[in-house]
Amino acid sequence: MKTLLMICLSASLLACADPVKKTTQEMELAKNTETQPTSCQEVIEKIARKLDEKSRETLRKTKKEGLALFHFSWGMGIRNSFGLWKDQSPVRLSCAERVGQKDIHPDNASGIIMEEVWKLVNSDNISK
Repeated sequence: MKTLLMICLSASLLACADPVKKTTQEMELAKNTETQPTSCQEVIEKIARKLDEKSRETLRKTKKEGLALFHFSWGMGIRNSFGLWKDQSPVRLSCAERVGQKDIHPDNASGIIMEEVWKLVNSDNISK
């Protein structure tokens, strides 16, 4: 009985592993074939265009000062997805230019991006 249970458990784990692997491969393929933004403005526009209605509503309900609450979630996703940690990241350097700096910390760059997306959502000025 114990052996049968182990076989069933192993089979179910193997069945679950394949779709996860396929999804990961599909995400990597999409990531590699999609043109990555090279400026702060391009990232802002891309994120704003791709927001679903629930996310837009969340941003509409959030005060500007409340964006800091998204630092370890949305902000981390921005930093990792758009290469803000890379040396000489063109997006990070472009964000730095927006605030009159030569370079800034990736945390600050993602903060600029989140704030600008927030402004776009709250102005309803998003081109689709």
